Amino acid sequence: MTYNTNTKILKNNNRDIGFAAQSLKDGKTVVFPTETVYGLGAHALDTNAVEKIFKAKGRPADNPLIIHVPCINWLRKLAVNIPKCADKLGHNFWPGPLTLILLANKETVPSTVRGGLETVAIRIPSHSIARRILEEADIPIAAPSANRSGRPSPTSFHHAYKDLNGRVDCIVDGGRTDMGLESTVLDLTSPKPVILRPGLITQKQIKSVVDAEGHKEYVGGKVLSPGTKYKHYSPRAPMTLFVGEYSNVVKVLQNKVKQEKNIGKKIGVLAFEEYTHHFRNVDKLISMGSLNSTLDIAAGLYKNLHDMDYSDVDVILAMGLGGKDDLSYAVMNRLLKACGHNIVQV
Repeated sequence: MTYNTNTKILKNNNRDIGFAAQSLKDGKTVVFPTETVYGLGAHALDTNAVEKIFKAKGRPADNPLIIHVPCINWLRKLAVNIPKCADKLGHNFWPGPLTLILLANKETVPSTVRGGLETVAIRIPSHSIARRILEEADIPIAAPSANRSGRPSPTSFHHAYKDLNGRVDCIVDGGRTDMGLESTVLDLTSPKPVILRPGLITQKQIKSVVDAEGHKEYVGGKVLSPGTKYKHYSPRAPMTLFVGEYSNVVKVLQNKVKQEKNIGKKIGVLAFEEYTHHFRNVDKLISMGSLNSTLDIAAGLYKNLHDMDYSDVDVILAMGLGGKDDLSYAVMNRLLKACGHNIVQV
């Protein structure tokens, strides 16, 4: 495919937002910020437009896309046999970072968007730019994260630009995203709702509205949700995650640093703020934030992975996040995928 080498950079003003909306209606690709990460958008009901997403990202064809819509009324156009709990969840968490998996209206939603599945993934974003584009275009927009497939998700204009400039038609510069972690994905096609991807809307919050099962990891077969089958969120350098009691993790990490330095490797370390002073001798040291604020750790996760990429280290050694709360679990879900489940349990 010949990519557009003249990607248009748009600003957050009425004229450029209108241009982005019209571009989407015309079948073009537009990168824009959501409250979670930047999305690579195309008209969800236009098969040719959607195929441009897969080509720009290098995304496997069986990996379904999330459709972003301007209002809850779109559920009736895109899905069938909608359970009553969908409206209840929508009214409680939309606009916001919750994606619902429903049985697709196959006469409306192309197979390309669904990854060949019988289901469709839908959410309403809360970011002001995303909402303005959706409302002005008044179409459903398929929008996975705006990165090359498998790479860390973009939480700033710079990240999206670096990955997709020349591969998409437009990129809207909306600065940094608010939350920095992808939406929670909830499957409503099972007898009991089940979380397919953990995120910022926690199981505890969901269970305050409807009874739902906790996260079920992908174990083979069909991909039911974005972010479940393939290696995701990965920096270029091989990454190892060290998991266990923090004082033990520090000792093992320090020994690993010595080993890697002895063979001439450039070393990057991702550590929590409380432990960074143990790793001043590495080539690149990044604080993932304080253990006192899991929300800040989540918001900065992808930025930190991108920063490691820009430092050109040979290996990345990272501390795993303990804690039993749902948000810690969501962060660990992304870290495990970023390292390709290359874990050292200490």
